Amino acid sequence: MNLRLVLSCLVLAALPSCQYHVRKFAGENPPAGTVVQWPQAKFDSVRAFCYDYTAEKSRSFLNNGRIHVGVMDPGGVELAPSQVERLVTAITVSQPRSARTPCYAPHHAFVFYSQGKPVAVFEMCFGCNQFQGHPGGLPEYIDTQALWSLCKELNLPLGKGNEFYTNVVREYRKAATR
Repeated sequence: MNLRLVLSCLVLAALPSCQYHVRKFAGENPPAGTVVQWPQAKFDSVRAFCYDYTAEKSRSFLNNGRIHVGVMDPGGVELAPSQVERLVTAITVSQPRSARTPCYAPHHAFVFYSQGKPVAVFEMCFGCNQFQGHPGGLPEYIDTQALWSLCKELNLPLGKGNEFYTNVVREYRKAATR
């Protein structure tokens, strides 16, 4: 009876580590070089935004169709067709496994619009290399360096830590009201 209890505990204790092991060392999903179709919806424009996700409870850039209250510039920066093409390539072509941490503190978002209405959004945390796409369906690993370069080209602030983005948004808003 005690042996059965001990064996059950050992099996249960081993399960989480097995799941971690499988996830950590499994191949990319999908394999590097695979192109996924995202977003599925047709769109006619894309705008890039910088935001302070700490300004409200939700980290998501779009909340029931409303943009995050921590947005630096509510109008964002409209991407040229060539920039849209580079963005879509960066986030839809699966890349080899890369380093990332679990923090997920997004400060950059790209919103895809159709006739002025959002149909998809991509949010990125460059601090940990985590991202989310809504709707889902993006590869597990993307070209974060290409995204960094695009944000730099679009003159979106790039820095480290939440305080950096809180200050950037505050200073931008102060300058806009002068």
